[in-house]
Amino acid sequence: MTFTQRLWRFMIGIAIGTMLAFFFFGSRSCNEWMPNPQVRQFLGDAGLMGDERTRCLMQCDAVTMADLRDLLENGDIRYSESDVRNEEGTGKYYRIAGEERAAQFVVTDSTTVVRALELPAVPDGCNCP
Repeated sequence: MTFTQRLWRFMIGIAIGTMLAFFFFGSRSCNEWMPNPQVRQFLGDAGLMGDERTRCLMQCDAVTMADLRDLLENGDIRYSESDVRNEEGTGKYYRIAGEERAAQFVVTDSTTVVRALELPAVPDGCNCP
């Protein structure tokens, strides 16, 4: 058997294997098993709650719960600025930054607390610490 015959048989095997893989697996994706979607689901499942400053900013209409949920779903998770190993005993937290906002999402036993919220502008008359 010559090299070209082996090459053709190899290519035919690759083509048949590819067609079988598409037939059996179709449009399934492995993206939901990557780290970012897993962290987003982990943080969102417990329910969001703001710390004292975040609740104050909500009362001033500087941010809404929908904005925080959007930040969680669409923001970039900054693992270098997060404490995911909980070495200090203060609670595991993830730093998530979006285009205009950034916050720390702290995992507790029953909820996810949003703290250290950064906004581009705070409305006048809002006296939040």
